[in-house]
Amino acid sequence: MARSIGSELDGRTVRSLGGGNRLVLRLDGELLLTVENDFRLRHGAEVEHFYPALGLSPSGTLGRLADAVITATTVTPAGGLHLAFDTGHVLAVAPDPAPGGPAHPWQLSSPAGLLCTGGPDGSVTS
Repeated sequence: MARSIGSELDGRTVRSLGGGNRLVLRLDGELLLTVENDFRLRHGAEVEHFYPALGLSPSGTLGRLADAVITATTVTPAGGLHLAFDTGHVLAVAPDPAPGGPAHPWQLSSPAGLLCTGGPDGSVTS
């Protein structure tokens, strides 16, 4: 992808959330951010940990991301993903899946296909 992931995500609104064995953020502009690896959601001093492999529901704390706007996107040197929202929440996706975990901890796609993904070795592929 010619543009950075931050330029793709910053300013986008979360239109809906999906759960199950992954977190799915449906963003405006028909973008889809899928998180398959463990992640945490921080708001101030409160931190909640999520383990998609165990199943999750897009309610409670996660539900607060509905209609939130992404204000900053960072890909860590190891390939993790951090999203800051206008609600004060920060979603941090772990970069390195456990053995037998997902091949790609997170991925960004559009109706045209895959735009970018975090690799199993911490790389980011577009």
